[in-house]
Amino acid sequence: MVATHIRIASLTSTSKLDESELRDLIYAQATPAAAVEHVRIRAGPHGVDILAFLDSDDPEEAAEALHRLVHKVIASTPLLRTWRIV
Repeated sequence: MVATHIRIASLTSTSKLDESELRDLIYAQATPAAAVEHVRIRAGPHGVDILAFLDSDDPEEAAEALHRLVHKVIASTPLLRTWRIV
């Protein structure tokens, strides 16, 4: 199992995101191929940090899988239309 991290932030400073809602969106979009085991979300002043544990032995592969998954979640969720991976 590999831990990997990604941060997303809103293009507008007024957007607020519920941590549990984002976690649920990530789990809902995760396919078995993504190998997501656990997801933790923490909102801060400069964005939202997403820490995921993936069933992988390769840290680069895990980071790429999380990036693809989060990009997919952002692209398919109207609530996240102003959010980007930073």
